[in-house]
Amino acid sequence: MGKIILKEVVLSALCVEVFTCKVPQHEAKIIIDNLIEADLTGVSSHGVTKVFDYLVRQEKNLISASTEIAVERDQITTFTWNANNGWGAVAGKKAMEECVERAKIYGVSFGAVNHSNHFGIASYYTKMAAKKDMIGFAFTNSSSLMVPYGGKTPSLGTNPICISVPTGSDVIVTLDMSTAITARGRINLAQKLNQKIPENWAITVDGNKTTDPTEALQGYILPMGAKGSGLAIMVDILAGVLTDANFGSGVPRQYEEDIPQNLGHLFGAIDISKFIDLEDFYKNMKERIDQIVNSEPIEGFNRVMFPGQIEHEKKCEQLENGIELDKEIYLELISLAKKYNVNVERYEQILNEVY
Repeated sequence: MGKIILKEVVLSALCVEVFTCKVPQHEAKIIIDNLIEADLTGVSSHGVTKVFDYLVRQEKNLISASTEIAVERDQITTFTWNANNGWGAVAGKKAMEECVERAKIYGVSFGAVNHSNHFGIASYYTKMAAKKDMIGFAFTNSSSLMVPYGGKTPSLGTNPICISVPTGSDVIVTLDMSTAITARGRINLAQKLNQKIPENWAITVDGNKTTDPTEALQGYILPMGAKGSGLAIMVDILAGVLTDANFGSGVPRQYEEDIPQNLGHLFGAIDISKFIDLEDFYKNMKERIDQIVNSEPIEGFNRVMFPGQIEHEKKCEQLENGIELDKEIYLELISLAKKYNVNVERYEQILNEVY
């Protein structure tokens, strides 16, 4: 059905209005802020398309309406929180804020969260630390829908790894990667848009390759080779085993199983100034980035980029020109809004003005 262009404030306002029908407004704003950040940076699989998916689970009472955090352990530089089946984005934001505050005092802090849910894009949290002159870390496990390398029985999630490093400017070097060949959200989005997927993304329940997103969603995602499989296992240990959350094959599938997921997250912050003068660090970072971007590209490449550069440039572009969104997703949001008796007149008018 094509694309539409929407200003960030418009898309955010619509999503917050919808979400506030089921969730306290201050939590709704955090959740939507995370999803909008995903769309702004071009990670549409983790953007506002998730609004429908999240609310389906909330309506089934599989996610608590509000996030009531309980402290399980507190050891000065480390802590473990129980999110009590609340919203992953809310628990994640609070946990990273706590890590940053403790790192200011002690240099380093790590915080674990259990009994949580999908927390959106991991870079949302690591960039929080980077904006405070710190290096941020975020790990989470996820639905058991990926097979280990060489296997056909799922026991892993797509378990992302994320690290953000500040540069002394608005540019943040960020590695935010799934350990799978692709994020499951991209397959889910392909299904919504009635598109095919590459045959190396997933296998069917019988272990066969497929380009059908529906078959892929019923089947299993493939890891990013042996290294991706190994990294996924280590993230599952850090985010699941260490936090006392569900892990491995014990993590229910988000879309197919009506069971609270009990996901685990691990967040960390390192205060750079406790290791090196910030001025020297940023001088070194400039040299490090220059070495990357000034590298002569090989055939088939126009330039060489640092981690997170594409996302940074995409965000700058879309903040200025508006967010490119699939029309189907916007119509899905409007349908949800009508379901919850939100006045959608101005949002429908925007749609009419686009065409």
